[in-house]
Amino acid sequence: MGRKLIENRHICTIEQTRISQAEEQALPSHAKLLRSIQKLRLASDQHPSTEKHLKSSYQIDKENERLLRSFPPYIVHPFSLLRMCTDVVVFVVMNIHLTLLPFAFSFLTFQPHSTRHLVEYVDLFLCLILMAEFGLTFCTGYVVHETNEIVLEPRKIFFNRLRPFRLMYDLLLFLPYILLLEVFDELILEAGAETCLAFVSFLYLCNIARFRDSNRYFSVIPRSLEMAESKVRIVQVIMNTLYVLHWTTCLGYIIPVLLKTSPGADSGDHELLLEAMHMRMQHPNVSAVLDTVDNRFVRLRLSDLQSNASTSYRYFRSVMVTLRVSLASCEKNDLEQHFIYNWIMWLVMFLGWLWFNYIPVVLCRFFDSPEMATDQYDKFMANLKAFVYNKRLSVPLEQKLRDNFATRFRTRYFDEEMIMGLFPQNLRSSVRMETCRHLVGSVDLFKNLPYFILTDIVNCLQLEIYLQDDVIIAAGSYGDSMYFLAVGTVAVYAMSGKELGHLTDGAYFGEISLIKRNQQRTANVVALEACEIYRLSHEDFQNVIKPHNYLLNRIRKQAEQRLAMMKRKKDKMYGKKLIEAFLQ
Repeated sequence: MGRKLIENRHICTIEQTRISQAEEQALPSHAKLLRSIQKLRLASDQHPSTEKHLKSSYQIDKENERLLRSFPPYIVHPFSLLRMCTDVVVFVVMNIHLTLLPFAFSFLTFQPHSTRHLVEYVDLFLCLILMAEFGLTFCTGYVVHETNEIVLEPRKIFFNRLRPFRLMYDLLLFLPYILLLEVFDELILEAGAETCLAFVSFLYLCNIARFRDSNRYFSVIPRSLEMAESKVRIVQVIMNTLYVLHWTTCLGYIIPVLLKTSPGADSGDHELLLEAMHMRMQHPNVSAVLDTVDNRFVRLRLSDLQSNASTSYRYFRSVMVTLRVSLASCEKNDLEQHFIYNWIMWLVMFLGWLWFNYIPVVLCRFFDSPEMATDQYDKFMANLKAFVYNKRLSVPLEQKLRDNFATRFRTRYFDEEMIMGLFPQNLRSSVRMETCRHLVGSVDLFKNLPYFILTDIVNCLQLEIYLQDDVIIAAGSYGDSMYFLAVGTVAVYAMSGKELGHLTDGAYFGEISLIKRNQQRTANVVALEACEIYRLSHEDFQNVIKPHNYLLNRIRKQAEQRLAMMKRKKDKMYGKKLIEAFLQ
C-alpha cells in the first residue's frame, strides 16, 4: 500500500507551521530549486521500499534529519526519489546494452560501416549511463538485510562497493566492448578465429548471469505499481528466459563462423563462407560460390546471403535453432560438424533441459507456496476481493479494507495467534515486552512500576489500525481506554476546532481514563496517516493494578494532580481571554 502524504489532505493550522510554510513560499526561485534538488536525495514515502523500513512520516523525517545532520551532502538515501528514478532508467539502459552487445558482434559484424557506427554510438551512450550509475553507487547508502539497518556512512559504503569480486564484476558491465565491432571482421580474418572465439566466450561468461542485476533494478517498478508478488516472479522468469535465450542464440550463430577448420569437412568451405560474408557489401550474389560448397551447414549460411536474408530473419532462425537444440529436437543441418561446436551445443542442450524443467517447478511453487508470506498475502487480497464482490461493498469501503490489511501486515502475511500459540507464556511475554515496552515505559503514570506489573500491562494491549482521517477520540465522548501511538501521526483538535498540535511515534493519550472511567474527552484526535495504535482498556488496567492497592493509590494521586494542573491551566487561559475582551 502506498503511503498517502499528509500534505495532500491535511491543511495544518498550527501557527508555527504556517509561519514556516510562509517563509518557504517567500524564498527566491533559485533557493526553491536548490531545495527541490536536495529533496531528491532524501528518503521519500513514494519509494516502494520505504514503508517496509520506515513505517511513518515521523520515522522518515528522523531519517532525513540524520542524513542532513551527520553525513556529507553527496550521500544519497537508498529510499530516495533519485534512487527510484535511477533504478528505472538503469533497468532500461542495462537491458538495451546487454541485448545489443551480443547481437552486434554476431549479426552486424559484416554489415556496412554506417550501420555499425550507429550501433557503436548508441552503445557508447548506454555505457556512459552505466558508468554514471557505477559512480552513484559509491554515494548511495544501502540496507543490511539481516538487520534492516540503513547504512549511510561514506566509509562503509565505499568499502562495501570495493569488495574485489563485486568491483570487477561491476566494472566489466560498462567497458566499451562495442569499439571492437569496427574491426571485428578484420580480426576474424587476420588475428585468427581462436582469438575472436575467446573474446566472444569471455563476453558470454561475463554477462550470461546479468539477469540477476536486471531483476534487482526491475523490482522497483512492480512494487511502485503494487503488483502481486507472484505475478512479479512470473514476469521475471519470462524475462530471464528471453535473456538467456538471446545470448545463447547469438553465441550459437557466431561460433561456427569463427571455427574455420573442421577435421571432418573441407576447411575451404569455411574460408569461402567468411569471404562471402566479409564481401557481402560488394558482392551480394554468392550463387557461384554456393555451387562449389559441399558442407551442409556452410551451404545453409550461404543461402542466407544468396537470398539477401535480412538480419532479423537470420536472428529469428537462429533462435529457432537454439530452441530446437535446447529441447534436443535439432536436425543435422542445424549444427556445424566441429568438435568444439558440438561440445558447446551439447552443453546448451543440457542447460536447456535443466532450464525448461526448472520453469514448471518455479511456476508451481508460485501458485502453491503456503510457506511464503508474500504469496499468502496475495491470496488473502484475492479472498478479500471476492468477499467485497459478494457483499456488494462500495469502492471506498473496499479500499479502506485493503489499506487496513496492508498497514497491519506490510505485504508479509502471518498468523499471529498461531505463531504465538506455539510458544510458552514466558516467551510470549518477552515478545510483547520487546515490541511495546518503550511505549508503556514512557508514560508518567507508569514510571517506577515493577517489571512484572509492566509485563501484565503490555499483555493487555490490543493492536488497532486507524487509516487517514479516522477519528480515534471524539471530543465530548466518555473515555474508557488509553492509547499508545506505535507508528503514525495524529492531530489533536480542541472542541472549537482549533488545531493544537501533532503526536508522532511513541506518544500516548487518554491516560486519565484508566483511573476515572467515563471522564469526558476534551479534544478530538484524528489520524493524519495510517497508524498502528495499541489500546489499553480501563477494565484490563484495573484488573492488573487492583491487587496492588499502594500502586493504585499512587497512580490515582498522580492523575488527580495532573487533572488539577490541567484545570488551572484552562482557567488561566480563560481568564486571559476575558481580560483581552474587556480591554477591547
